[in-house]
Amino acid sequence: MVHGPCGYMNPNSPCMGENQKCSKRYPKAFTNSTITEDDGYPLYRQRDFGSGGFKSTVLRNSTFLEIANRFIVPYNPLPLKTFNAHINVEWCHSVKSIKYICKYINKGSDQALRIFQQSY
Repeated sequence: MVHGPCGYMNPNSPCMGENQKCSKRYPKAFTNSTITEDDGYPLYRQRDFGSGGFKSTVLRNSTFLEIANRFIVPYNPLPLKTFNAHINVEWCHSVKSIKYICKYINKGSDQALRIFQQSY
């Protein structure tokens, strides 16, 4: 459940946009408590190693990288164990995010039109 890595560790990552920033907002900033950013997205508690946070060494593409809390994807252990799958759990409280969820739920299924012509 580690994102990337991207940013300065891997500028060629698929999530990196044109402005050399991750489209998924990683690595997250270190904070001691959960706060809401100006655009309504939550910024979860991500403690620095000196403030009680964790870091680990992972092997990616035959390179050892030191990963801190900043690259961990938010998760909830109960659905993770129940469904044996990764389920990203986010706090939804802004009008923008609620509108997005309603739009996504009410979106119709993907459709395609195919025309067959019979040759004689």
